[in-house]
Amino acid sequence: MSIESLLDEIEDVIENSKNVPFSSKISVDGDEIKTLIEDIRLNMPDELMKARKIASERKEILDAAQVTADGIIEDARKEAQDIVAEHSITKAAEDNAADIIQQARTQATEIVEQARATASDLTDQAQKWSTDLRTSAGEYVENIVATADEALTASVNEIRKARMSLRNAANQTKND
Repeated sequence: MSIESLLDEIEDVIENSKNVPFSSKISVDGDEIKTLIEDIRLNMPDELMKARKIASERKEILDAAQVTADGIIEDARKEAQDIVAEHSITKAAEDNAADIIQQARTQATEIVEQARATASDLTDQAQKWSTDLRTSAGEYVENIVATADEALTASVNEIRKARMSLRNAANQTKND
């Protein structure tokens, strides 16, 4: 028997059923309907069973694919988080490096300024020392020249006196 003929029999049972008084409902023989449904199930074509099996397998495949997709998405999220974290670390390192470079530049500028100030102080001290040394050397030379001048003047005066004494003695000897 085919499924269509069994469905036709169900329709006949329903059509030949008695109406329940005072309602639009009908009374059917439940055992007869159950038997017909059972026969339909037994006479279902193999393709329908295969279709059910395919539908079931399809659901399993889709569920497995969903699980795999969820895993891939989760892995991608984790990788994205790692990349973001790595980027954050890199950004923080770059910011830290920029801060260190800026501090180094500031320190270098301060050191150069201190070196210039120290060099300027040393130059000023050297010029003062040089000026003091020149002044002292000039005074020393002036003292030596003055002392030499006095000594030479005294020597010249001594020589003049001695010459005068010699002249006087020579004049006395001539007069005597």
